[in-house]
Amino acid sequence: MMNQTIRLASAAGLGLASVLISMTSPSLTNLTAEDMARFSNGERVEVTAYRPNRLLSGGLGVIGLGMLGWWLYREMTDGDGTAPVVIPTQAEPTQGQVIKAPAGVPAPKRYVDVSAVLANQMRPTLITGNPRIGKGIVVANGIRQVKSRLDCPVWLIQPKYHPKEHAYWEPCDRIKGFMLEGHIGDAEYLEQLGKELSEFIFEWRKQAARPTLLVIDELSMLKSVMPKWYKDCFIPQLKVEMSSGETDDRALWAVTQSSLAGDIDISRGERSTFDLLAIENPDSNEHMESLCASYQGVPKIEDDLIYQQSLSPKQAVFYHSVYGEWLPMLAYKVPQGAEGAEGAGRRSGRSGRNQSVSDSANLLTTPSTPSVLPDWLDLPTLLSVSKAIDSGVSDYKIIEDILGLKGRKFEEGKERLTNIKAIIEENS
Repeated sequence: MMNQTIRLASAAGLGLASVLISMTSPSLTNLTAEDMARFSNGERVEVTAYRPNRLLSGGLGVIGLGMLGWWLYREMTDGDGTAPVVIPTQAEPTQGQVIKAPAGVPAPKRYVDVSAVLANQMRPTLITGNPRIGKGIVVANGIRQVKSRLDCPVWLIQPKYHPKEHAYWEPCDRIKGFMLEGHIGDAEYLEQLGKELSEFIFEWRKQAARPTLLVIDELSMLKSVMPKWYKDCFIPQLKVEMSSGETDDRALWAVTQSSLAGDIDISRGERSTFDLLAIENPDSNEHMESLCASYQGVPKIEDDLIYQQSLSPKQAVFYHSVYGEWLPMLAYKVPQGAEGAEGAGRRSGRSGRNQSVSDSANLLTTPSTPSVLPDWLDLPTLLSVSKAIDSGVSDYKIIEDILGLKGRKFEEGKERLTNIKAIIEENS
């Protein structure tokens, strides 16, 4: 859109300049002083008038008309407003279906399925973007493509395991889900959580199945709320993945809101071992400015047309280091609903702690059993809480007697009960 404006403004400016020059340029003659003297004596003198800037005026006018004509020709012959969708495969990028650009916007050279890029690469990848810009949907669709293509184990650490987003993560084989923001300053809880997170990563690394994928969301939140664990435990494990993960067919996708590599304690040299996926939209200029300053080689977006070409509701665009350029985003389907107990049984064959959940689920007659439960909740507890709620047992009794959380743990119990109620409501 910006280029179109520049072209029209340039053509109009040149045309206006040519008109002004032709109107204001003075007319000159070839008369000399001798001619004037001869004329005063009654002699006939031939006079020739001319405008010295007429050639310049005409030249500018021709250039302006040429630019306008070329632009109109390009617009008329620019095809039907569609562009190919490039879907990367294991062999090489191939053209898939053709998709139409937004109405009134010239089509880009291509649309690239970035979720397929993630799934195809299966490399350590740093994914960054502002909140609510579409990172979760891109990653969720990437996970689905990984499961579809490779059927490899996918494990998830989700510090913002909100019930509204549970459907995003259904295909994952193991989920360490919790609401970290509810435990800021709770040293006892955070210390125990740090141990569980480290154990979770160790277990993922030791599993026999290959390839395997670990997705860690909200790196910035983890660093802010759990700085000691992040520095002493997570960063060393992250560096292990940098050096040996790809060799051992392990892929780590780390998701963060921060646009600065230093904010998550990854130096520029260490960052080079990761692919980079950045997602921006017209409202995230500051994020993109700091991103380009932090990651060498990432260009700034100079033409606003790319935002107009995006099919994303947020007008999002992405940069992936495999392509090395900004590209308009496709519109991805928001994951909806649970897949049911049968899907949970299939997915849990390699899932360790979730295995008992799937075995119990197969004994139930209801098709509404959640396919994946957070690590702190097992199916018997879920059923007990559901039965207590139906019987009218008070929240206080459920938290203390069924969840076993008393005293200092009571507030944690309230949060867990809220999550359990949301799971029951989601699957009722």
